[in-house]
Order: sequence, then C-alpha cells, then structure tokens
Amino acid sequence: MIKNVISVLLLVVTTLHAQISMDDIRSGSSSSMLALQQISVTIGGEFIVNGTFVASTTERVDQFITRVYNTSNATMLTSIRDEASMLKFKEKYENYALRNIELIHVDGSKEILDLAKFRLTGDFQNNPYLKEGDVIIFPVLDLETNFISIDGAVNKPTKFQFVEGDDLQTALFFARGINKTYKDVEFATISRLTEKGQKEEVITLSLNSNEKLRSGDRITVKYKERNNYDYRVLVLGEVNQPGYVPISKNSTTLKEVIEKAGGFTKDASIKFAELLRNYDSYTALRIESLKKAFDEQKLTMEELEKLNDFSKIEYLKMYRTADLVMGDTLFFGIDNQLRYLDGNSAIDFMNLSDENSFESNYKVKNEDVIIVPKQRNEVYVWGGVANIGSYAFNKDYNIWDYIERAGGFTEIAYGSDEVYLIKGKSRNWINVDSTEDFKIEPGDYIYIKKELPQDTQFYISRVAAYASIIGSIATVILLLNQIGK
Repeated sequence: MIKNVISVLLLVVTTLHAQISMDDIRSGSSSSMLALQQISVTIGGEFIVNGTFVASTTERVDQFITRVYNTSNATMLTSIRDEASMLKFKEKYENYALRNIELIHVDGSKEILDLAKFRLTGDFQNNPYLKEGDVIIFPVLDLETNFISIDGAVNKPTKFQFVEGDDLQTALFFARGINKTYKDVEFATISRLTEKGQKEEVITLSLNSNEKLRSGDRITVKYKERNNYDYRVLVLGEVNQPGYVPISKNSTTLKEVIEKAGGFTKDASIKFAELLRNYDSYTALRIESLKKAFDEQKLTMEELEKLNDFSKIEYLKMYRTADLVMGDTLFFGIDNQLRYLDGNSAIDFMNLSDENSFESNYKVKNEDVIIVPKQRNEVYVWGGVANIGSYAFNKDYNIWDYIERAGGFTEIAYGSDEVYLIKGKSRNWINVDSTEDFKIEPGDYIYIKKELPQDTQFYISRVAAYASIIGSIATVILLLNQIGK
C-alpha cells in the first residue's frame, strides 16, 4: 500500500514539475533567450524520482539533479500524512549516490561521473553541461556493504561509496589528507573481512601506495603521537574563573592550573578541595556527569552530587565473591566505599602556598577535574542529641558547647563516654574524653552514639541464652564429678 502511494506521488511530482517548467517558458517570466534553450533530460535508476524533466543548456549535471531532488523531496514530504510512510520515504530517499553515475548521450556515448569528487575539487570534468536527450542513471547507494571507511591521522574520518578502481590515494583524498598535527605518520592498515566476515585480513601499506581497495575495506592511518591535543582540566566551584583550563601534556602543575583559573575566591574551602582523576568506573562516571552538567549548564553542583550515586555498582561487585562473615561486612563496606569515594584525598590543596610541596609540583593530566567547594563555616551535630543539624562555627566553643546547643543528650544516648569528633577532611573518628580539649574546625562532625531501645522479648531471649549457657556448664561439671568418683 505504502509503495503504491509513493509511486503515485512520484508520478504527480514528475507531471507537476514538467508543467511548471513549460508554464515558465510560455509566460516568459525568465529570459526569453533562456526559455528557447530548454531541453529534455531523463533521470533513471535509484533516484528520488524517475522521468523526463525540462532543463536548460546552461545547467550542469549537479545543479540540475540538486534542483530536481529538492523540488521532489519538498513536494512529497508535504503530501505524506502518516508517520510510517514518512519514515519509509526518508529511509529510502534521504540520500542518493554521488559516484559512478552514468551520463548517456543521444549518440550512445557514455560518461561516468563522480559528483563527490567534483564537490571537493571543482573539477568540471565530473560535472559537464547537459545536452538535449541526455539520460542520467543513478546506481544503488548501499553504505552498509558497498563502502570504504578511513580514520586515524586524517583531517576528516569518513565513510564513502566504493567504486571499482578506488585505491588508497582515493581514500586519503576523501579524508582530506593527512592531519599535520600528527607526527610520525608513515603507513596505513587495511582491515579486510573474508569468508562472510568470519576472518579478518590486515594489510599494512605505505602512505604512497596505490593499492586497490575492495568494497568493505576499513582503513586506519597509523600515528605514534599527536602534537596538539586539546589538553585541559575542568576547574569548578570557588575559583575566580571557573571552567576549562588549557594545559600541556606532561608539565603543567596543579599550582599553575589554580593560578590560570584566577586563584581561589575568599569563600573557597581550600581544605576540602578535590582533584578527580579517572582511576575507576565510579570516578569516571562522576567526572563525565560533572563535565556534562557544566557544558550544558543545566545542573547546580549540589543537584549533580545528588544524582551522582554510582557507588552501589562497585559495592555489589566487591561483595559478590567475598568470603566474609556477617560481622566483617560492616567494616568492609565502609572501607570499600571510602576507597573509591575518597581516592584522591592525598592531594592537600592547603599546601599549594609552599613552592616546594608535593602539591605545588603535582602534574595534572588531561581531563582531570578540580572541585573547590564553598567554605562550610559550621559544625554538624548528630546521633543522640535532641536537635540534629548544623551549627555555626565558633572558635571559642568546645565539643560540649555544641552538644548543649543541639539540645543536649537524649534518653537513648550512651552519654559522655561515647562522644566522637569526626574530622571533616579525613573523616577520622576521635573518641572524646571529657577531660581533654579537642580542636574543632569548620566542617567537622560531632556524633553521639545511641543505645537502641529493645522490647521485652529481646531481654527474655538474652536471659534464656545466658541460662542455657550456664546450664550447659553445670551439666559438664556434674559429669566430670561423676567420672572422678
């Protein structure tokens, strides 16, 4: 049904096109001299429309077929109403062959045209003027099987229509030649599938070779190194000029990157700054999300971090074959998550002011991401306190002052002997002794351990367990006494 509809539309378009051209001649709206030079040209083969069309002796092949294609394409797309027909039409007619086109003249002579080459070189030998009675035959365009692809150290990696006689130089031509930013470019390899794609033959050639190609050949122009990659680092957060910072391949330091980004702002939390590098799948996904969010400017950093929860995959993969008892899994889980969540904590941005420090001379790499958060001038208190939350940092406060501000201990808090200071940067836990004075810094946490309430059944079961143990011991003692007698 769809095929019949498209055939009818093609016939209508052909008729309308011829009628419009004749009306132009009669009306004399164009130059009368040009109107007298109208000729008939026939299009056949695998083109959007077949038939005989009015052309001008001043038109070359490429101009003529482009005009006919655009007119027919616009008319038919306007006429098609249902989505299924639209998709089928686009799939079949969106592109047409530009190479190996036959131009047959009235006298029977034939020319083989390569409009793809004409469009790159402007060589009119592949784009002649039309003559009365010319017939243009288009071959099938099949870039799935009848193709050549080329990539590597070329200006434009591409995939193009194969024509018998194509060689390596043809492929280099369509790839716009060798990209001068690569060095040590001396040879290319051809990957050629044989036996219905079951085996691969790899052929190595000099770049000067005229080796004939076969349909389906995949060419890679080999190189050792590229001179001018867009090496860069993304710096986000509290720097004066956030964004991408250009770097060299192996010599730009972390200190230089921060200087190029305009230095830290007055609100920067230098202590909590991070350098992310693609060491594992979690960090790679996090880096990719940060870059995408920055490039699209759609998410704030806080929103992104909420979406950036890829840790569960790594967590489950590490557990899959682990021979751990239940008691081990809690600590293993904590350590495992810290392994990839805090993998770059060795970089301490506080040391950048020291010219001789490890951080000042640390070499950044392409695609690193640096995050400088805003200062957190607060201390977070949680666990067994009445009012969990963040409290403004006060240099004169000790731990007990913050607990008092949080409403003091709750009934289920263990008490002063189970209070912990968790350092904001290292996440190190310090069991606080009420007789000692611990230094508290912005971003630190104070956690009060809680004693979970239990129901009556819990205590009954505990007493039963103890009674069972005592009973077993008493039985053993009695047996030993009887044996001794």
